[in-house]
Amino acid sequence: MEKTSMDKARLLLSGIKKNQLVQKIVSKGSVKKFLSSHYSVSLSILLVLTLTVLTYSHVLNFINVQALLIEEQEIATRSFEVYFDGNHVGDVRDKQAVEDILTELKASIQRSSHSEIAISNTIEYVASHTEDEDLATHYEIMTRIRSQIEYNILAYCIKVDGEIIGRLKTLDEAKKILEDIKAPYKELLEEGNILDLSFAEEVEIVQEEVSKYQLDDYEQLLMYLQKGTTEEKTHIVESGENVWTIASKYGITVEELRAANNGSTLTLIYPGDELSLIVPKPFIAVQTIEVAVFEESIPFETEYEMVSWMYNDEYSTKSSGKNGIKEVEAYVIKENGIEVSREVLNETVTQEPVTRIMYNGTQDPPPKKGTGTFVNPLPSGTITSRYGARWGGFHQGLDIGSRIGTPIKAADGGTVIYAGWFGDYGYMVEIDHGGGFTTRYAHCSQLYVSVGENVYQGKTIAAVGNTGWSTGPHVHFEVRKYGSTVNPQSYIGTQYR
Repeated sequence: MEKTSMDKARLLLSGIKKNQLVQKIVSKGSVKKFLSSHYSVSLSILLVLTLTVLTYSHVLNFINVQALLIEEQEIATRSFEVYFDGNHVGDVRDKQAVEDILTELKASIQRSSHSEIAISNTIEYVASHTEDEDLATHYEIMTRIRSQIEYNILAYCIKVDGEIIGRLKTLDEAKKILEDIKAPYKELLEEGNILDLSFAEEVEIVQEEVSKYQLDDYEQLLMYLQKGTTEEKTHIVESGENVWTIASKYGITVEELRAANNGSTLTLIYPGDELSLIVPKPFIAVQTIEVAVFEESIPFETEYEMVSWMYNDEYSTKSSGKNGIKEVEAYVIKENGIEVSREVLNETVTQEPVTRIMYNGTQDPPPKKGTGTFVNPLPSGTITSRYGARWGGFHQGLDIGSRIGTPIKAADGGTVIYAGWFGDYGYMVEIDHGGGFTTRYAHCSQLYVSVGENVYQGKTIAAVGNTGWSTGPHVHFEVRKYGSTVNPQSYIGTQYR
C-alpha cells in the first residue's frame, strides 16, 4: 500500500532519533579506552567522518519533514472563490457543490413557471486557499445566488418561412396551436372530401431562449396567426356571381367589398368586371388538395355575315349562339378555402356549343357630328309614358318600351359627355349635339360608348334595360335645351337647329 505523506514524515523522525543515539555514545568516555591502541588515530578520523555524515542526514530529514507538512497543509486548504455575475458569493472546496445548487434552483423555477428555463447569469471559479471555518455553507451559497438569479425561457417558437411569429411555453402548446389552425378542415379530410391537408408555408417548431416577457398568450397568438394582416387582390366577376357571393368567398362583408371599390354600391356587375378586394392574409394558410368534378361552359364562337344595309361599325344578331357544357375532373388546390389553382385530370363534352351568326355592315358611317334633326332612338319600341304631368308629378322625358338588350340608337350625331351610373336614371348616356341641345338615354342594361367619344346619328350607343328607378324594360329618352327638358316628340323628325 502506498505510504501517505504523514507515514513518510514518521519514518524520517525515526531516522533522526537513531542519529541522536550515536551522538550520545560518542559523547561518553567508553570509546576513549578503545583509542589507546595503535589504531586510535585512524579510528578517530573515521568517527569524525561518520558523525559528519549523520549530522548532514539529520538536517536533510528535518527539511523533508517540514516540506511534507507544508504540502499537507496546502492540500487541506485548497478551495474556490465563487463569483456570480461578478459578485463574490462564498468559497467552496468543490465546484460541483455550486453546480448542484444551480441545478436545484433551476428545477424549482421550472416547477413554478411551468416552463423550461436557461439561467442567464455568469459564474466564475477562482482557485484559492481557505480554512474550514471560512468556507460558505450550502445554505449561504444558495441564498446569495437565489437573490441574484436571472433566467430566460426556453420557448417553443412557431417559425413561418424562416421568421419567428410566436413563442409559447411548452412543446405541447406549440403542437396544439398548429393543429387548431388545421382543425376546421380536418372533418373534410376524415370524410374523404380532400386528399391532402398541409400548410402552404414552411412551418416549423424551434426552441429558442427568450425573455419571459416575450411569451405569447395562446388564444391571442392563435387569432393572430389565423387573421394575420391584409392584402389587396383583384377578382374577375364570373357568370352567376353577385356582391354577396363574392364577399362570402373571400371572408369579408359586402360593406368591406364596396369600400374597397371606392364606395361604389356595385348594384350591377357583369362577368369580366374587375373588383378590388382587401382581404385577410393569415400568417399560416391551410392548403387542401381535393378531387372535384364540376361542369364548365364551353364558349360559343361567332361568325360574321357581311351585309350592305348596315354601317361597318354596326352589328346585329342573325342567330344566337349557345355555350356548350363539359364535365371536368380536376385537382383543386385551395388556401384557407379559396381556390388558388387547379390541375385538370379529365374533360368530357356533354353538350356542344352553338355558333352565333352576326350581321356586320359594309357601308361607311356618316360623319360623327350633328345633322340638326333628331330621330327616334328606339324605332321598334312602344311608347309607354309621354312627356308631361304624371302620377302627381312631371315626367321629364319619353319612355319607349322594348325587351332588354334591344339596341338604342343616338338620336343625332355629337359627343358623349356622360356614360355611367346616374342615380335614379340607372345606367345612362348623355350626348351633346351642339347649339345648346343634349339628349339622355336612361335605364340601360349595357353601355357601348364612353365619355369623349364622337358618334353619328343612328349609332348604337346602349341596350334597353331596367336599371335605376324603373318600372320595366324601356329607354327613358330626354331632349334638353340649355339644360331644361323639352318634349322629345316635338323634336323627333324635325329640324331643331
